[in-house]
Amino acid sequence: MKRLLLTSLAFVQSMILLAQDHIQFQKLTFSEAKELAKKENKLIFLDGFTSWCAPCKWMEGNVFSQPEVAAYFNTRFINTKFDCEVGEGVEIAKNYQIKSFPTYLFLDGKGTLIYRTQSRMEADLFLKQAQQANDPDYQIPNLRKQYDQGLRESNFLLRYIKVMEQTDSKAANNAKKTLDSVATDEFLLSPNGWETIKMMAQSYEDRYGKFFESNKSYFKSVALAAEFENKETQLLRYAMYGYIRDNKAEEFRKGLAYFEQSNKSEHKIDAAMYQVEWTVAHGTEKEFVSLTDHLRKGLLKEEDEKLSFIARRNANVKGDAAKPSILKQCYILAKQAVEMNPSSYSNQGTLADICIALKKKKEAIKAAEAARGLAELETSKIIKLADALLERAKSL
Repeated sequence: MKRLLLTSLAFVQSMILLAQDHIQFQKLTFSEAKELAKKENKLIFLDGFTSWCAPCKWMEGNVFSQPEVAAYFNTRFINTKFDCEVGEGVEIAKNYQIKSFPTYLFLDGKGTLIYRTQSRMEADLFLKQAQQANDPDYQIPNLRKQYDQGLRESNFLLRYIKVMEQTDSKAANNAKKTLDSVATDEFLLSPNGWETIKMMAQSYEDRYGKFFESNKSYFKSVALAAEFENKETQLLRYAMYGYIRDNKAEEFRKGLAYFEQSNKSEHKIDAAMYQVEWTVAHGTEKEFVSLTDHLRKGLLKEEDEKLSFIARRNANVKGDAAKPSILKQCYILAKQAVEMNPSSYSNQGTLADICIALKKKKEAIKAAEAARGLAELETSKIIKLADALLERAKSL
């Protein structure tokens, strides 16, 4: 009997320890959560999710289970979660404008929104978001009050924009315009200036992108290597389409070399896709066929989404079928994509569309039927498009 009691006690203790390695969500109604938040003088952490949300499940398994995350949330918040498509969660989603998942709300005992963030993120960033929720300098009511009182200092505006982007895009955009007028070069050459560049620089044509390019060596010396590379890559990706559009061959070649010489496989794939775009814009049909044949047997041989994208993009030109040699090659690419991943609605739909253009009725119907079946997992709009696609295939 004693041995049985000891075994049971050990089991209970192990379960308690295990529980502490995961955020403990309490089964409370929203009203009960607010009352408990008032009583314990804590914020409510509300996880807005849906049953089908893959990033929600990833966060549950990979972030909520991190010991440092669990320790912070379990001591600092009243933790709740609501399926935004079921029961009380529907009304919560409506009231707080939850439209993407996961969305994380930090609320006080009155239900006032104190802080908001969303999407999948790594544990360190998620923990930082929670810490900011508890920091008065980042809390939405305080930021709004200071902004309404006329505070327009650069560091404050940067903080205000970062928080409001998750909450009120209109307010964030208005603040960005103000930041443009008060962010001096001296401010931009500071730690918070780099934060501003990261957030605001969208292309080499805007002020922040130009400033980044002109002071690249400085930013490289103060920024984390990964963050610097991400910004440099983002700006160059945007620029590459401009080089293609404007037929700037020299600039395009330099940009292409950046991606080709990278040790990251995704950059090499980027380079391949830019080559295809350039060839479509400035090359011949023969060059397009040769290049895509080379890529589908090499770098893109396992990239079904990329092959399908190339096929879809080039099989139709302004609503009209492409030239025969291009259309034939797009069919080959689309068919390879389906063979690799037949469970993709996009892949099946692209193949069906191209088969219709080529008058391949039997194959068109087969792909369209597959697309229609897969559309059941998509939105009502996609289902209607799939129905129309199947009807077009059958009417050949």
